[in-house]
Amino acid sequence: MAVARRVVLGAAAAGAGALGFARRSGFTPSGTGSGGPDTLTFSLWGSDAEVAAFQAVARAFERRHKGIRVRIGLESYEQMYTNMDALLAGGRAPDLFRCDYANLGMYSASGQLLDLSPYFGPGESDAFLPALWEAVCHDGKPYAVPHHTDTTAVLYRKDMFHSAGITSVPSSLEEAWTWEEFTEICARLRKKVHGVYPFVYDWQQTGAFRWLTWLWEAGGRLLDEDLSAPAVESRAGLRALRHTQDFFRQGFVPPNSSVKSAAYPDALFTAGTVAMSFAGDFLLPTIDPALKAELYGVTFQPRDVRAATDLGGNAVAATRHTDNPELAAAFLKFLVEEENMARFCEQGVMLPTRPSLLKRRLDYAVRPDLMSVYAEQATALTPAMTAQVAVSSFGRINSVLQDELEAAFVNHQPADVTLHNIADSTRTALASA
Repeated sequence: MAVARRVVLGAAAAGAGALGFARRSGFTPSGTGSGGPDTLTFSLWGSDAEVAAFQAVARAFERRHKGIRVRIGLESYEQMYTNMDALLAGGRAPDLFRCDYANLGMYSASGQLLDLSPYFGPGESDAFLPALWEAVCHDGKPYAVPHHTDTTAVLYRKDMFHSAGITSVPSSLEEAWTWEEFTEICARLRKKVHGVYPFVYDWQQTGAFRWLTWLWEAGGRLLDEDLSAPAVESRAGLRALRHTQDFFRQGFVPPNSSVKSAAYPDALFTAGTVAMSFAGDFLLPTIDPALKAELYGVTFQPRDVRAATDLGGNAVAATRHTDNPELAAAFLKFLVEEENMARFCEQGVMLPTRPSLLKRRLDYAVRPDLMSVYAEQATALTPAMTAQVAVSSFGRINSVLQDELEAAFVNHQPADVTLHNIADSTRTALASA
């Protein structure tokens, strides 16, 4: 059962630590927070491993700040933002909440989040990957901390590759298959391994934005450089859309794995329905118990004129009207201290947002031997890619992608019509932001 997908889908310099920061900023444990005296409330969703990791860091923060409590409230991803909107409107929002990067811009642009710039000194942003720091900023100010990221790589079944006579896979991002080479691999699997589809892609439901990886690989853009107008109607856009439509035309992917499908990549991969699965590292704790480690490996996403990847992972923000802004900021800085981030990522099997940790060998709870590929794949994400997904209207744009890509893949809507519809609806979404 693909629990991880359905539950989950949807650096500050450590220096003297959060306690020293809190003292410098005048925080004392006598403040009253949204959860009551000396209490921070924190809403989040997550897998069992993630929730346990959040609870561990909350207890560590309490040990550092005697008399303070961090109360965690659990939500499903599907209800998280509906509930958060209602709480914000009613003045009952928690002090802190977890937010994916694609939805963060909606809250920061509407003035719902605490501006963290007073709490981060000059140069502290340099401790994070530039693309991820860009993702938490609006008008140059940070409104969240980039807690972790995840990205998509290609899991493959070694037994099926052996049956198809495929004896090697790319071992570095620079050696990744070209689109043409990947098509040849798929055609070979289709011919040699009967009853199995070559691959499945992870663009289901709210993951529709992952189609943008193909657009970026083709050299295209969703938005122009000013992020004020659509740019998807282009030669690169046509190349990317026609290429991905061919996945369905040629029978390379299961017909029930389109954008609005409920057939998720991890379930199809572990069931033996596909030879490859484009899957995020956060799915490894679900996949690994179902398949012996020696049965599958990982390689890089194909590349066209350049390599690209998707913006995965989550940030953590404080709400603007928190009764304890100093304490909330102290907790956010504590959350992304190097060792706290390392332990969370190890337990949840996610990638850190600190370059120093990406260079370090982390003790991941599941398949640590695969995580170096994910870490290298993540370097293909650029600030320019991040900026296109972090606009405040991206939630509406992602809904447009769901509808139009489904029409292109399932109903054979022409590529030029699909791109025109995406551009037209994107223009409307940007204007209403």
